[in-house]
Amino acid sequence: MSRRKTSERPVAVKQVLAGILRPGDWQLLELRQKVRSVWEQAVPEALRSQARLVDLKRHELWVEAASSALVQELQFLKPKVLEALQKTLGSGMVREIRFTVGGGKT
Repeated sequence: MSRRKTSERPVAVKQVLAGILRPGDWQLLELRQKVRSVWEQAVPEALRSQARLVDLKRHELWVEAASSALVQELQFLKPKVLEALQKTLGSGMVREIRFTVGGGKT
């Protein structure tokens, strides 16, 4: 078994991540962070605790809720959340929010 090469000096986290992540990954991570922030501001805690953001693909935000009743409640908030997302991210970044019933807990 070969020994791992030890570094003489500490390596910056940015340098380590640059070797792991591809160039577009940073932008995607930043986008997801902004989406989560908007979601947390637009949706009341009582509903957020029973739903979770699943994915963001093809300009659609996918949200998993604990029950169909919760999906219906979230549908009423959908215009408010979409407006907040467009205000924060720019028009067209998130065009639709899709809700599914599943585990829902974050």
